[in-house]
This record gives sequence, structure tokens and C-alpha cells, in this order.
Amino acid sequence: MPSISPTENLFSGLSDRQREAVMHRDGPLLIIAGPGSGKTLVM
Repeated sequence: MPSISPTENLFSGLSDRQREAVMHRDGPLLIIAGPGSGKTLVM
């Protein structure tokens, strides 16, 4: 059974756009999205 790294486990439930926000490193990032879209999960 292949092991899953902690990083892969954190990203497994994220969409591509959420993953992009999590990986952002170039200064502040404003996230605008509707209710239930996963903003808290991304933070």
C-alpha cells in the first residue's frame, strides 16, 4: 500500500483553484467567493 505524504493528504480535498490559493506565496491574496465555497478550508 503506497504511503501518502502529509502534503498530499492536505491537498486531497481541494479543487485546483483552492490549491492555487493555498500555494500562493507572493504577498497578500484576496479571496472572494460565495457561501459554502470552501474559503475557510483554504485558510
